[in-house]
Amino acid sequence: MNQRRLILLVCFLSGGICVHGQTQERWDRVYTGEEYVIEMNVSTARLEPERILKAQFRTVLSQPEALKGTPETKYKTRLETIQFKLSARRYRFSEISLLDPDGKLLQSYMSTPLHEWRDLKPGGVTERLFEATRALPPFGTWRTVSYRYAEKARVETSPSQELEQLIGTRVVLSSDSAAVGTKTCTSPAFEQKRLTKEELSKALGVELPSIGIQGDAADSVSVRCEASGWQPPNSLLIKGNEGELLMLWNGVFLVLRRDRSGTSDHLPTESRPSLKRRNP
Repeated sequence: MNQRRLILLVCFLSGGICVHGQTQERWDRVYTGEEYVIEMNVSTARLEPERILKAQFRTVLSQPEALKGTPETKYKTRLETIQFKLSARRYRFSEISLLDPDGKLLQSYMSTPLHEWRDLKPGGVTERLFEATRALPPFGTWRTVSYRYAEKARVETSPSQELEQLIGTRVVLSSDSAAVGTKTCTSPAFEQKRLTKEELSKALGVELPSIGIQGDAADSVSVRCEASGWQPPNSLLIKGNEGELLMLWNGVFLVLRRDRSGTSDHLPTESRPSLKRRNP
């Protein structure tokens, strides 16, 4: 994060998304069954150290169910914070809360058994939650559509041929690989951190307003490539307006937009016969 000039190939690898402004809850449905529906709180999705992706899910039952040991008390909603280990395709619950039909908290679990890693079962509901989570930005397919100068004092002369050739470059980010054009990293590691505008200015010489972003802080996601062939190992992406990503490259921010050909911005939603989920 202390490098001011970064190459494009690493930009996405150390890619950081910076979300400006105040975070608001946003629930998107990711699974529909006969006995329940599951929604994800998109605003809680976080990339953590050791290749972990965390998010909160809300399961709303069609009919209330009795609590274990107290059959007279029934819950209708289950809130689960799930951590997914991206490299191993495993998961564990970090917190579970049960709510009654009126939304009142009945129980909350954070005991040791919840922290045991479990394998994702192919075709299972939890695997679908995993796929929905890793479909969120910065993951996905992007195209470079333009660029913005990051330095206020920079004189905007005629752009170099190298810079112009970057327009249209395809950037693909996933939990287990990342690519810019024909260059690929098969071992990217992501980590999300919140940085103030002062920290960004000191570390990178970047003023958020100068690149069209207002706010006092940004959630950055650094991406480190642990495979050979990627230098330098760190970079930064910033979430811009209207679904754009700004990728820092050699003192210039490349503007990325979703590649609409064969991709979708929507979370995968399943509507099938219900699968019984095992309570922890």
